[in-house]
Amino acid sequence: MAKIHPQFLKFLLSISTLLFIFMNAPVLAQVKVPAQDGRHWVYDMANVLSAQGAAEIEAILKAERDSTSNQIAVLIVPSLEGEAEEMLAMRVARKEWKLGQDKKDNGVLLLIAIQERRIRIEVGKGLEGSLTDVASSRINRNEIKPYLGRGDFDNGVKVGVLSIIKAIKGEYKNDEPPKRKGKKNSSLFTILIVLAIIFLISRRRGGGGGGYWSSGGGWIGPMGGFGSSAGSWGDSGGGDFGGGGDFGGGGSSDSW
Repeated sequence: MAKIHPQFLKFLLSISTLLFIFMNAPVLAQVKVPAQDGRHWVYDMANVLSAQGAAEIEAILKAERDSTSNQIAVLIVPSLEGEAEEMLAMRVARKEWKLGQDKKDNGVLLLIAIQERRIRIEVGKGLEGSLTDVASSRINRNEIKPYLGRGDFDNGVKVGVLSIIKAIKGEYKNDEPPKRKGKKNSSLFTILIVLAIIFLISRRRGGGGGGYWSSGGGWIGPMGGFGSSAGSWGDSGGGDFGGGGDFGGGGSSDSW
């Protein structure tokens, strides 16, 4: 009789434990975010950007959409409220905002969580070949992190967005040597565990009620969207949102 590899037994035990925990645990909280209206691509729910800084970043993102159709958005939240940044970024980019265009999958989300001091770049499937996990990690660590560490969110987000655009164009250069990768079995084990967690949580989540006031001055209800005027987010004209891209988990997270 063939022997079962110890790593495989360890994996089965971990999956069984996770299944038991998540099938018996209460549904985890989700961060409520504004609905994407196609006009605003910088959502600063933590109110850390200046009006001028937010406007400059919006202009950069608009120019990128107009010239390439790539849809890059920025979401800054006060707290993750217990939700993993990878899950929040994937949920917002893929389900709630649906960044990128259908069949192009050319969306990108830059997520910043203030309380947890976390950064996440979530990359659409169509851009993973140029905006790789390695490039995303280096942008987080070498471009965004130094500014955020000094409390300069305007320049941190701006430089991050510009670096993302450069990476997509193949123009982002960084001479930092790549980190040594761990063992293949260990990496595969980690990926499978994360996928199992995401699947189980997504199956358990249901709709929520209530709403909250955003830092932009509008009420966000249970179905999303601003109940008041756009305020500092910009004009009230029509949008150019594509709403059809797909995400496969590409990107990178870091802290500052």
